[in-house]
Amino acid sequence: MNDKQLIKDAKLCTRWALALTFILIFAFPGVMFVTGYNYSLQFFQGWTYLAFIWLVTAGIYTAVRPWVEYFLEKKRSENV
Repeated sequence: MNDKQLIKDAKLCTRWALALTFILIFAFPGVMFVTGYNYSLQFFQGWTYLAFIWLVTAGIYTAVRPWVEYFLEKKRSENV
């Protein structure tokens, strides 16, 4: 992978990360706060479970993805 493509992909990932952070942390709860929604314990538990599921999924993907790329690259180099 060349540097130009790497920089382009890094910018794309940064934009996605910032957008998701803004939506999940500020926009969604902010709208509920502005409309006067009363947070209940069940809502907080659901929100917390969703956050942990998101965290675990992202961690697994981040840990496994380099291994998958490594084996795919190794397999590709063996076929050449």
